[in-house]
Amino acid sequence: MLPRRLEPEVMDTREEALGYNTMDNREVNRRFADEVLARIAGSELDSSQTLTLLDPGTGTALIPIEICQRSAQIQIIAADLATEMLKVAADNLRSVQLSNRISLELADARQLPCPDCSVDGVIANSLIHHIADPLPILQEMLRVIKPGGFLFLRDLARPDSLDDLESLVRLYAANDTPHQRQMLTDSLHAALTLSEIRDLLQTCGLPPEAAQLTSDRHWTVSHRLAQT
Repeated sequence: MLPRRLEPEVMDTREEALGYNTMDNREVNRRFADEVLARIAGSELDSSQTLTLLDPGTGTALIPIEICQRSAQIQIIAADLATEMLKVAADNLRSVQLSNRISLELADARQLPCPDCSVDGVIANSLIHHIADPLPILQEMLRVIKPGGFLFLRDLARPDSLDDLESLVRLYAANDTPHQRQMLTDSLHAALTLSEIRDLLQTCGLPPEAAQLTSDRHWTVSHRLAQT
């Protein structure tokens, strides 16, 4: 088994923010948005009212933009600990005129900027692999979700071997810059395995099977909280 090798928790240089923003994740982001919107459509959430989602670790807010462009019902609190990421995110929001529905917050995912039981759902893409100990963050996410709300997380799954990791980088980052290829390499090395994320869910009182492998390089957690 390939050991976990942590990367910096916060990517907060201008180069990192711009590199992240220009990586070709359009298809991955579209699929993520598809599944979030399907989760909302198939839930008991009130479709006649505005729904508030929280996206910790939003990066440059590309996924909130994708979601809000496709549903006028949703507003999103997009939070990140990296100032440079949020600066690029603000530019992105202005370019698509969504600053009124997506609010940016400089915040640590361990202390989310929301009261208890205040959001309809928490979504996060590629956050968990940045965190040495994700348990407090998962617990904080659950704190802010309303009864009947949902948790939807996706992240990279750490490959079994270095050979497998290098094959994924060649497959998915062949046309990227050397810096972007190194970012993917580091992220795959830092990611959790399916077994590790399931253990964390169980510690939080969630069913381990809420986490499933959903691609050759991703796991996904999808779970709706019980109504009270």
